[in-house]
Amino acid sequence: MKPIELSIDLGSSKTSIHKIGSGLVVNDESRVVVATKNNKMTLLESGKGVERYLRQPVPGCQILNTIDGGVITNERACVCMLKDYISRCLPGNAVLKPKIKALVSVGCGISLTEKKDIEKALNLAGANEVSIIESPLAVAGALGFGRGHFIVDIGSSKTEIAVVGRDGIVAGCSVDIGGDKLTKAIADYMVTELGSTISFNLAEKIKRDLGSMYDNNNMSMRVNVRKVGSQRAESEVIHSREIRSVIEPHIIDLLHIIYNMSFQIPDVLAEDILQEGIVLCGGGANLTGLGNYISKFMQMRYYKVDDPQTVVSRGGMYFLENSTDFAKMLNVINYK
Repeated sequence: MKPIELSIDLGSSKTSIHKIGSGLVVNDESRVVVATKNNKMTLLESGKGVERYLRQPVPGCQILNTIDGGVITNERACVCMLKDYISRCLPGNAVLKPKIKALVSVGCGISLTEKKDIEKALNLAGANEVSIIESPLAVAGALGFGRGHFIVDIGSSKTEIAVVGRDGIVAGCSVDIGGDKLTKAIADYMVTELGSTISFNLAEKIKRDLGSMYDNNNMSMRVNVRKVGSQRAESEVIHSREIRSVIEPHIIDLLHIIYNMSFQIPDVLAEDILQEGIVLCGGGANLTGLGNYISKFMQMRYYKVDDPQTVVSRGGMYFLENSTDFAKMLNVINYK
């Protein structure tokens, strides 16, 4: 029986899985609802289905995030989630369970031990063979491996910045600036400046609807808040210029790191990178005006990939389909 080949991106916010021959099969949240009895954990819900447990909590159930910063935070919960997500990729009428080959993309900054933890979790979830690459390489696979790329992958908890060449990553780093940091900054602003409290989900919606790096964006929205020290709900009007002032310092911090990383571009890759521009991907790439803001600061063009939130798992398929390139570049996963 032909093995099932999966390219997996374990993100703090979402997990995406592309399957060879089928394309994107899973693009769901990296959290679960579990019940534990006699030290045995049972999965009740995973992904988007967790939302209803937030609205109506069930006694004896726990809502757990499985990944943070590309690292497993709860092994048993992560195994439960991965079992569910991998099962979605299997044929429903198979008499015998096929062999599962998984390629997992991880951040530049995670340790050998953390890589081993991810490998173990996937083995426990049913994967027979697990290989690990760094996520900027996977993005390069989607863009066209074998030439120069300058990649900025803005996730929910971290941003991966890397110069990728013809033989792999030339220079890369993982930065603790991501979409969640911007969301938290908005929630904190509501407390410190407006004396109002809002949920993380509402702060996320404000960021998504009003977040913009354009100077002339004058959008606004009305939201329901609770004043600090009061249980009474009130209405507050939020303007895009306020949100810009909140998130801009974090974007500037990120820009300085991107700028410093640009000095790591070797001359042999400069022409490729200047022609393509800075590659933006990850959920944070959807922030309105971010590409133009970075381009103006860096004096370089930018390129936002199609479907930036799933490009990592999509690009990982290149290495499943071109195993010769993969083995040559990584020396057959020599971290083991």
